[in-house]
Amino acid sequence: MSGLPSADVAVVGAGIVGAAIFHELADRGLKVTAVDAHRGGGGTTARCGGVVRAYHDDPVLSDRSLVGWRYFRSFAERTGVDVPFRSCGFLYLPALDRAQYAQAETARIAAAGAPAEWLPPHELTRRFGGLVRGDACGAVWEPDAGYIDADETVRGFLLAGQRKGGRLVEGVTVRGPVRQDGRITGVDTDSGVVRARSVVLATGAWTPSLLTSWGVPHDLWTQAIQVDLRLPAAPVAGHPAYMDDIHDLNGRPHPDAAGIYVGHPTGLRTPGAGHQPLDPQHSARIRAAAARRLRWAGDSRACGGLRAAECYAPDTRARVGPLVGDPALLLATGFSGGGFKMAPWAATEVLRHLTSTTP
Repeated sequence: MSGLPSADVAVVGAGIVGAAIFHELADRGLKVTAVDAHRGGGGTTARCGGVVRAYHDDPVLSDRSLVGWRYFRSFAERTGVDVPFRSCGFLYLPALDRAQYAQAETARIAAAGAPAEWLPPHELTRRFGGLVRGDACGAVWEPDAGYIDADETVRGFLLAGQRKGGRLVEGVTVRGPVRQDGRITGVDTDSGVVRARSVVLATGAWTPSLLTSWGVPHDLWTQAIQVDLRLPAAPVAGHPAYMDDIHDLNGRPHPDAAGIYVGHPTGLRTPGAGHQPLDPQHSARIRAAAARRLRWAGDSRACGGLRAAECYAPDTRARVGPLVGDPALLLATGFSGGGFKMAPWAATEVLRHLTSTTP
């Protein structure tokens, strides 16, 4: 007989997305149990930079990120757990043919309450010419964007969710769904069954293989993400978080290490999930791409980094909501590397689906 608690909702996976959902459901009075095979936040989230910003090259994603930007800046007020938000600003350099769109979208998100301004090329050079170089049509500048510690945030969500009545079960592996009359009614784990009216899969890079093993059709895959930590030859003050769509760069400062994280897409699909060793060849590609844009990067030196698998979807809008054919099974995955800042939106979206279908 299982000692695991039954629930209104079983959340499988306690990374940043699962933890945010767990807290949101508990906060709204639902009986929720979160199950994770490891320690919550120990998967891809442990390799996450925790960057929080609003602007995207898709207004739908900007709106979703705005939810996260507001949430993380008031995390203690919303959860009762104090996790500091570190403002460093966010600089976005769009593709050269996207200047007109970027200006309009910058104005739109600024009107929605997230401080943002468009920097034409001369202003970009005046403000950030000591950091960036090369061709640019201008840039989006978000002075109040920044980052928040990923591990502390996950643990904060989980602690707050437990304080509000949720149950967290770590170190338990989900073996498969429990079905009755063809409908999912919970999950079977190596410690027993969690009975639930609804199951949410927030399993990140583990989702494609998990769905395949359950016999559930899907269009998701796992792809490697690598971010290197590079140490400039001389200290770089005031470095913002950044994204460059011309050279495919992204990153943020790491002041504790006096370095800068630099990411560059691998484009490499991978069959497994979890942490992976750094690829030296990709580190060389990161350094070359960074040197074309960041003035300090050419004579910087490597100091480790982060590499993990992430769940990708054919579009960039993720998969959040019930699967066709079984409304009791919901996905919250496929964020293609952008799940951290989207987690608060994903939590409210899952809640919306659950409450709209609950009798």
